[in-house]
Order: sequence, then structure tokens, then C-alpha cells
Amino acid sequence: MLDTTSRVYDFLSDALSKGEIERGDYITEQYLADNLGLSRTPVREALVELSAENILEKIPRRGYRFRRYTKQDARDLYQLIGLLDGKVAEGTVDLMSEEDLSLMSFLIDSMDSAVENGLYTKYNELQAQFHNIYIKKHPNPYLVADLKTKKSAFVGKTYEHVNSPKLKDLLLVSNDEHRQILKLFRAKDGSELRHYIEDVHWNGIYALYDNWK
Repeated sequence: MLDTTSRVYDFLSDALSKGEIERGDYITEQYLADNLGLSRTPVREALVELSAENILEKIPRRGYRFRRYTKQDARDLYQLIGLLDGKVAEGTVDLMSEEDLSLMSFLIDSMDSAVENGLYTKYNELQAQFHNIYIKKHPNPYLVADLKTKKSAFVGKTYEHVNSPKLKDLLLVSNDEHRQILKLFRAKDGSELRHYIEDVHWNGIYALYDNWK
């Protein structure tokens, strides 16, 4: 994403997570310009780009709103993200330093703490940092950009529609998967790493608990 588009996306994701806007709300150029301190022209361009990336949809005479995804849409997106993420991870196995791996280990411990304390939004921030450690290492910027665009379809991370005990268990299982990913990175087993990320970590079952509504 371009800088202004990223700013608009981050603002909307944060506002959605905090409950300041709802998924069905209409988003106008003026609302974003006022809140971000930008003129309407770059905001308009950012909205057009977010619409092209299927994050927002334009509603004539109303503005924009978050694109609605069905359960099957979410499963299909997870499958595609898994393919891209697995490919990226496989391509970075030999590029990871010990410092990178140590940071991934630290983030796994931090994610456990976040889940145990009910800090689910923080968990998502940490898991994004975990994956970005290897994603940013990949030498193909087009592959990386495509992966990031597909991930960005899931805007906001509040999990309001999942009951808390079940969510806690789900996120702890997900973090155990992060441990396995790290183990495979340490073993430099690119083929198994790719398979694990595609078929396990991005399992379509998890899509039902993401913010596809």
C-alpha cells in the first residue's frame, strides 16, 4: 500500500477494533480527512485503492463501507494466504539470523502472556510482528505485496462474535503453531515449513473466527 493508503487503512482498522466505528457504517472522505489531518484528494485516492483491493466497497451517494465476506469467502482467502505465506517462509529459511529467531521466540512468549491476560488485540499485534520478521526478508517484493494485500482483507481484530473461553483456547493453539513454525525455521526445513503453514496454520477452520463479518 502507498503511505496515505496505509494511514487510512490503519486508522480504520484501529477505529474498528476500538468500537469507534461499526462494519456497516458508511465512511466518507470528509470523516477521514478530518480525523487524519489530510486533504480530501489523497484520502479519495486511498479509498479508491482500498476499494480496488477489496477491503472497502463504494456505495453510491453514501461513501464507502467495509466489504462483506461470506464464510466461504473467508475460507477461500485463508487458502490463498496460506499458499503465499508458505511460499514466502520457504524462501526465507536460509536468510534468517539467530537474532531473528530469538526475536520470534520472544514474541511467542509475549503472545502467551497476552492471551492469558485477555489482551487479544495485543496478541494480534504481536503475531503480525512474528510473521513480518520472515516476510520482510523475502527478496520478491511482488510476492510480499500480494501476501500483505490478501491479509489486509481481515480488517480489525476484536473477535466480538467469539466467546472468550473458546477464543482463549483457539489463540493458545495458534501460538503453539508459532512454536512449530519457529522449530522448522531453526531446522531449515523449508519444504515442511511451507506445508505446515499452508495446511495447518492457515487452516480454513480458523477463518470462521476471524473478522469476516
